[in-house]
Amino acid sequence: MSEQKSPSQIRLILAQFLFANGVDIEGLYKALGAELADCDAEAVSHMAGIIDGVTLATSKIKSHGIDNWARS
Repeated sequence: MSEQKSPSQIRLILAQFLFANGVDIEGLYKALGAELADCDAEAVSHMAGIIDGVTLATSKIKSHGIDNWARS
């Protein structure tokens, strides 16, 4: 039997999927027919933070290389 994932773990997996496929959070909610303002602010903030962090890391890796990206 597989382990049940917490809401935080599910948001992390979803954010990783969205980033990998170039879908922003607002686009996701629009596609689902949901109003972003009516959604759980904590969940939206968590996913947005993950995507922002991955975006920044990706940009730094492209600019400075995999070995030096965290130093700059």
